[in-house]
Amino acid sequence: MKLSIECLPCLLGQAVRLAKEHIYSEEARQSLLKRVLRELADLEDDASAPYAAQKIQRLFKELLQNPDPYREEKHYYNIEMLKLENDFEELLRSANDHLSTALKLAAAGNVIDFGPGYDLSREKVLQVIRETLEKEFPVEPFEELKSRLKNAKKLLYLGDNSGEIVLDKVFIRTIKEHHPQLEVKFATRGMPVINDVTEEDAYLVGMQDYADIINNGIDIPGTVLEHCSAGFQDIFNDADVVIAKGQGNLESLLGCGKENLFYIFLCKCDLFAQRCGAKKKDIILKAE
Repeated sequence: MKLSIECLPCLLGQAVRLAKEHIYSEEARQSLLKRVLRELADLEDDASAPYAAQKIQRLFKELLQNPDPYREEKHYYNIEMLKLENDFEELLRSANDHLSTALKLAAAGNVIDFGPGYDLSREKVLQVIRETLEKEFPVEPFEELKSRLKNAKKLLYLGDNSGEIVLDKVFIRTIKEHHPQLEVKFATRGMPVINDVTEEDAYLVGMQDYADIINNGIDIPGTVLEHCSAGFQDIFNDADVVIAKGQGNLESLLGCGKENLFYIFLCKCDLFAQRCGAKKKDIILKAE
């Protein structure tokens, strides 16, 4: 999906926050922001927002000389969400439709995103999860997803952010309970970028108990196929069903033409609310 002009203030705001929070020299802050502006100006016309975010994050990591500036925050949210896993399981046990509820939980976890600068306190996360469980999502793509899973042998699940992957694990475990024949692969980013999930995060939360953990070979906060590793592209093309979590995966994949590709995310910005005919914080379930 081509970068929209509405995305530019968000990307620049992200860079300003990074500069204020992590860089203490005013001169270094201005230098970073000037380089960010040059990178954005030089982007190809068809570049996506996740690809632009990669450029900003690389500059940020280079300036800090830190390949994973968010490592401590990612670890914190992984552990905090693991502490709540029994509560999530209790919610599932009390639900009439386990698969639908597990999908809602996975969508609710999508609030854990350091990029847009939301309040990420534990209380806020729990509040969003409770609110999201009260929401509904489109019936037609959900029925199509269930039908596709019933006849599938290989499921590829594209992860998004750390912390929320605990809820992805709950969703995948529920899918496996309904479809034990499925061979599931869970894909992370190839290298750290913002708070996006890496293989380290996936192993920490125990994803390996329900899926084979792989990575896509890149440090883009999305799945830009032409930049992904050849091995990942083979797995992507071979999958019977692909579930792509998060807005970044949709922004980088929408229009790729892959059959049986489903997007799940929590609507977090006005642009996507308009594009999807939804309200902010609505669950978006969309088929390619």
